Amino acid sequence: MTYSDPIPFSAELENIEPEKEADTILDLDDKFDEILETTYENSGHAIRSVHAKSHGIAKGTLTIEDGLRPELAQGLFAHAGQHDAYIRMSTNAGDILHDNIHLPRGFALKVCDVKGARLPDAAGDTQDFIFVNAPAFAAPNAQAFAKNLGLLAKTTDRVEWLKKIAADMFKLGNDVRQKVGLDPAPALASMGGLPQSEPLALDYFSATPFRYGRYVAKFQLRPAAEWMKALAGETVEIGDDRDGLRHHVREQFMRNDAEWDFCVQLLRDVDRQPVEDSSVEWPQDVSPFEKVATLRIPKQDSWDEQLVRKVNETMRFSVWTGVMDHLPMGNTNRARQETYRHSARFRSEKNGCPMHEPS
Repeated sequence: MTYSDPIPFSAELENIEPEKEADTILDLDDKFDEILETTYENSGHAIRSVHAKSHGIAKGTLTIEDGLRPELAQGLFAHAGQHDAYIRMSTNAGDILHDNIHLPRGFALKVCDVKGARLPDAAGDTQDFIFVNAPAFAAPNAQAFAKNLGLLAKTTDRVEWLKKIAADMFKLGNDVRQKVGLDPAPALASMGGLPQSEPLALDYFSATPFRYGRYVAKFQLRPAAEWMKALAGETVEIGDDRDGLRHHVREQFMRNDAEWDFCVQLLRDVDRQPVEDSSVEWPQDVSPFEKVATLRIPKQDSWDEQLVRKVNETMRFSVWTGVMDHLPMGNTNRARQETYRHSARFRSEKNGCPMHEPS
């Protein structure tokens, strides 16, 4: 199949509204503070405002493919080679809940020794990529996300059994939609309306666009190891195990080498692939995801206490940690710059542990 040429990166692809976006960032910071302060008061320890609970942390490598076409050989991916990498698999709530509550999944990747001009205030020489298990966000922009976050902030620290009932109801709603041939509703999915899918068989997506050297792209991680692909469609039985996902993932990593294809989807049609609306899935008949690298995690203990402490307590993951060649684009990404830094600063101050990038 023949596709249109990728559209060159240009600042004109974005529609920045400075005053409106500044107000939204203040609103987001207030809502994040509500979550952060509530969880800190409960435990005496500061945790992330979103994706607080991790269920797998590991080290591996990202290997850039050799012989990529020029439009794919961009930024970090311009030169073949191998980079050390850290991963953190998580669920999206700002409080640490029982794993029998259905929640969307996250996957954070930190790539080391990345050369190039840095994004504003991006320390170190790392490049972060943040993924969720959905190809688009539930909200079209940061303003809409702030409204959704308000609901999450108000329900932080509410009794777990009510959240379990709510998540089950959202899941039932999406089950009904699927039975009548409709796709899952993103709003329901964001509040827990998805099954307890096997985390190592899921596709993970950046959901938002980024500069890709001379072009623009979204990113995807898709399972590549045969044992992972064989788990597609499987669910995890949590039962009464509060940390059931962690124990399940740990067992899988102890037994197997894990491998994902790192793929990019180039911007080729500004109408069907909007930069500013993060709720729109970019259609693959316009631009397919194409592999540019392989993420490998050799079998290991994915809950090694020393590594967990290092990643959870001393590192932050942000789409704004990286190089200019992978500049975050669109309203949602622009709002993430200050709000992620705000959350990390809270954790650092309360826990007396500065955030830093691995050397």
